[in-house]
Amino acid sequence: MLAELALRLATPASRMTRRLGLVDESVALWSRGLRQRRAWAAHHARCRDIVAQAVTELPERRTAVILGSGLLRDVPLGLLAANFERVLLVDAVHLPQVRLRMRLRRNVALLTRDLTGVMGWLAGESGGRSDPLADFIADPAVDLVVSANLLSQLAWPIEDWLADNPAEAAKLPTDLAARCVAWHLDDLRRFHGRVILLSDVGMIERDRGGTISDRLDLMRGVELPPPDEGWDWPVAPFGEAARNRESIHRVGAWRDFR
Repeated sequence: MLAELALRLATPASRMTRRLGLVDESVALWSRGLRQRRAWAAHHARCRDIVAQAVTELPERRTAVILGSGLLRDVPLGLLAANFERVLLVDAVHLPQVRLRMRLRRNVALLTRDLTGVMGWLAGESGGRSDPLADFIADPAVDLVVSANLLSQLAWPIEDWLADNPAEAAKLPTDLAARCVAWHLDDLRRFHGRVILLSDVGMIERDRGGTISDRLDLMRGVELPPPDEGWDWPVAPFGEAARNRESIHRVGAWRDFR
């Protein structure tokens, strides 16, 4: 608990980023990932292997952009840094331990970015969505883009904020959370280089007898093409969130989404 509190206090973040719960969620993900290192290992390894395979297939390796870089557990950072001229790690929150690691890598940069494009809109600072990836899309040297288990994380902060701020929510589209998912997919399609999409798309909760007690569409109704491959990720095994309940996420991988 003290380590988590220290991380929350030490993490640089804007006021809106904190209001949306993104710092708290990043710290919680770090903590849970340590506890569930073995349970999550296969998921992380498959993600890294897919990216690694794509690197071998690229004719040029100038700039790699990792969207939703987070704690870097699901991307082969060493391989990317060794093969690309530049690696850009893009996320709304970069925890201190990630920032410290990147000081030793001269061709790796951390970029703090609202990947929904709606934080300014929620805060009343703009009249609509900004384009969060316009500069990357315009850069012809971007040869690889990885959306790294980010897509499912775009909707819930918006849903929570709308529920907690009904007066402001009344001025915004009721389906804003789903739009954030759809907008990200549209953004990915605008790139000219190779685009890898890795995302959990659905969740089930079940008891020890295998009875499913809850289901959730993490895409909020937004349709995706069939993935190239998929697997189950035990996000919360028995004992993590509840003694007799586990949460399993279904993950999809699109090796060349665009």
